[in-house]
Amino acid sequence: MWYLIALILTIILFKFIFRINIRQIKKQTENQELSEITKRFPEDIEIAKEMLKELNNENVKIEQAKDTGTSLYIALTNKIIIADMKNNYSRIQTIAHECLHSIQDRRLQIFNFVISNINLLYFVIITILTVFKIINNIELPIFIFMILGIIQFSVRSFLEIDAMTKSKYLAKEYIENKKLCSKEEVNKLIEEHDKINKIGIPFVIDNLLNSILIKIVIYVLIIIII
Repeated sequence: MWYLIALILTIILFKFIFRINIRQIKKQTENQELSEITKRFPEDIEIAKEMLKELNNENVKIEQAKDTGTSLYIALTNKIIIADMKNNYSRIQTIAHECLHSIQDRRLQIFNFVISNINLLYFVIITILTVFKIINNIELPIFIFMILGIIQFSVRSFLEIDAMTKSKYLAKEYIENKKLCSKEEVNKLIEEHDKINKIGIPFVIDNLLNSILIKIVIYVLIIIII
């Protein structure tokens, strides 16, 4: 039982330390004035192509997704999937973020994919073995959970923070080069991009940590129930 209490307190502590506020994050991306400015720029796929050209990485596949609010880069297929963000002023920085993922160390990207799936597979297998009482000692499975979690968190957080930090510079360069808005409008966009990063980076770290800890919480709950 003390495992469960410690884990829940840790999750709450991270929320407090990183000052996670979902409403604030959502509100930060809602700005009608900036959304209207961003509409002057090309379609998402065209923006991505231009950014990739600037990064000397034009062999990446680009796909516009209509049924998801999440943009991502898939290392195995070297593909960027861009969410439908037509009315979101942060779309330029988001596209920059995914383009930067595409030029990160491919070994790290592949390793991130592998360790994430190993972690998930381990969770499923160890849970089944515990439910059927094939495993009775919980200390070792939890220890392995923590080791896998630390490895996964270290790699994924590096990739995400690196892309988030650099994306504002790539977005700024792109916005300035297009010359589709005034200097004042450019400054407004960049200022808001900075604010998104200040909120977004702690949110990503907290989310990555929680994705690991919640698996352990579920596992401990199953142990208590059975």
